[in-house]
Amino acid sequence: MTAIYFILSLVLFYYVFKFSMRLLLPYALKKFTERMMKKAQQGQGGFTYTYGTGAPFGHQNTNAQQEQRNTNKSDGQLKVEYVPQVEERGKGAQTAGEFIDFEEVK
Repeated sequence: MTAIYFILSLVLFYYVFKFSMRLLLPYALKKFTERMMKKAQQGQGGFTYTYGTGAPFGHQNTNAQQEQRNTNKSDGQLKVEYVPQVEERGKGAQTAGEFIDFEEVK
């Protein structure tokens, strides 16, 4: 007898939960999106993910690293570390392959 009451209470809970979610979830999502839009309009942005020093995704850029980058570059000089190989251009039709004349058939 208690098993029947348990099963009936589970079924009743399922339908009450399902019905309440149909009513409450759209309202909750509407309020959530309104709050996010208000934050975005105020310039606060959305979510901020910070780890440690406040830089996103754990990337830390300290003043020492920035100064080291600045000292590596001299004023007016450019250092190129990689120069791609220049491919030799073909001679057009000579290297393009075989051309076949065709006639349009109607």
